[in-house]
Amino acid sequence: MPKKTDHLTVRCPCCDAVLTVHSTSGEILFTEKPKKKGVSFEDALQQVQRDKETAEDRFHDAFAKEESRMKTVEDKFQEALRRKDELEEPIRPLDWD
Repeated sequence: MPKKTDHLTVRCPCCDAVLTVHSTSGEILFTEKPKKKGVSFEDALQQVQRDKETAEDRFHDAFAKEESRMKTVEDKFQEALRRKDELEEPIRPLDWD
């Protein structure tokens, strides 16, 4: 039969730290910070290359999207210019005399 303890051990899902918490008061008794994982220079360089490639892809996608949006805006503007003659001229206040 397991012993009853007055504390709980909890692992933080965000930072992976281990917290020892008093079971009745909820007070943190002890905090054990996670050990840092060693990253090699080659791994970091590969990660930077991958990030650079994805950044370029995202830039090209955003650029193409903006170009298509500007083409749509330009088409709408040209259509409005063609239809401007169909519109009635507004009555100016000086014409009421």
